[in-house]
Amino acid sequence: MHSASIGVEHLRVERQRAERLSASARALLGFLQAAAGPEVAVRARELSPQDWDAVFALALRHNVAPLLQRALRAGNALAVLPESVQRDLEAARRATALDNLRNFGQFQQIARALREQNIPLIALKGLHLAELVYRDISLRPMGDLDILVPQPQVEDAIAVLATLDYEREPSLPNGYEIKLTHRRLNILVEVHWTLGTPGEHYTPPIEAIWDSAVAVKLGDADARVMSPEFLLLHVCAHLANHHLFALDFRALCDIAEILRAYPALDWKVVVEQGRRHGWRRGVAAALRLARDHGGASVPADAPAAIGDDTLDPERLADALEQLASFAEISYELRFAPNLTALQSPIGWPAKIAMLWKRIFVPRAELAAIYGISEQSASTNLYYAVRLRDLVRRYAASARDLSLSGPQLAANTARNARLARWINDT
Repeated sequence: MHSASIGVEHLRVERQRAERLSASARALLGFLQAAAGPEVAVRARELSPQDWDAVFALALRHNVAPLLQRALRAGNALAVLPESVQRDLEAARRATALDNLRNFGQFQQIARALREQNIPLIALKGLHLAELVYRDISLRPMGDLDILVPQPQVEDAIAVLATLDYEREPSLPNGYEIKLTHRRLNILVEVHWTLGTPGEHYTPPIEAIWDSAVAVKLGDADARVMSPEFLLLHVCAHLANHHLFALDFRALCDIAEILRAYPALDWKVVVEQGRRHGWRRGVAAALRLARDHGGASVPADAPAAIGDDTLDPERLADALEQLASFAEISYELRFAPNLTALQSPIGWPAKIAMLWKRIFVPRAELAAIYGISEQSASTNLYYAVRLRDLVRRYAASARDLSLSGPQLAANTARNARLARWINDT
């Protein structure tokens, strides 16, 4: 198809799919775009009090209420909102600030304790974004504290966290992180040694991330964070490759804020690393959505350079609908993409290969998951334990999906379409 025809078709499909989004979703995305400018106040006056109640409720579900408050304040539009919504927006931003003050206080203790044991760490996602990208901890809610440590030192890190009153979550292992909860503070820490479960076309570039990490201050803590280029790639891949767009609007805002915070970001590195590690279409699609619906300053040729110059407008529309439907998407679709992929028509050889990789992870990874020595003679026996745990974890979910109603069936089909598209590189 000619490029001009592709562009026209893309606009047609996106216009049709945008019409399927709720009015609240369309309004919220419009307010969150950085380029909204003076139009914010005009748009705000067009909404009724009932409309504003719906927009605020959606902003809460998508974890962007503080950003909505910032956008309305910058556009001198807060005064036209119902007083109750003004108070609720202010309260949401204040609550985010208080939560993050506590989070960064805990992170300071964790970083200091790990440093004393010579265990390096990289602060991931919310910790990095709130402090150094948004540059205002009241703007970026975070549900947990994510840190990356070298795989050989995972158990040492767990032991250090135990001295700080953290204990392992009883949830079954997923192969790339261990969850721990503070006994008194209800703070969740996720200790990563890699970034998601590698797929057939996806290899997390852990060595390159460590090599390019930057020493920083996060609050009062000395830590390391990803380079701007890898931060952008990680956020895009987390949204597209890992979660198949079953996340909230906050992900698009993160991409836009990263590009605003790092205008000198090296796009050559982004393109090279995005192509090298199997992130191609996922990163390209995430950048495209962030540009079109999040106001991100993405160079026009970046998606094509990373690996897809003909992003399917139907699948982009699916991805946008998946984002907008985040609150209604089931747990299985959000957190078990491998399970839903088994329902797609990819053929049994591919399904068996997927299951094989999920069960028979490398010995070092298996040791980290179960807290055992990689050199132990009993390590191989834990593959049977892992098979048992995976069956326990997903049996009920698989049954629920097979007995699903029409809406869940439609969501599952959309998820499968996105999985085939993102992984067909």
